Amino acid sequence: MSIITEEMRYRQKLCEYAKKYGVTKAARRYHTYRKFVYRQLKKYDGTVRSLALRSRRPKNRPKAHTEEELTLIKKC
Repeated sequence: MSIITEEMRYRQKLCEYAKKYGVTKAARRYHTYRKFVYRQLKKYDGTVRSLALRSRRPKNRPKAHTEEELTLIKKC
């Protein structure tokens, strides 16, 4: 992602506040839950880019047809 979005800046401010004042205070101030703050802190490495949303697409297809099955399908 080449663009720094408002959401990424919001998450950066949240992380900085949580580091300074604690997770519970940050969650209350930013109207979110503590688990979200912990997740963001885990991703945060000091740069805004680390807080960008990542793809949730699966990396593999476990139920995909094998080559043998594909050849059988093509024969029919």
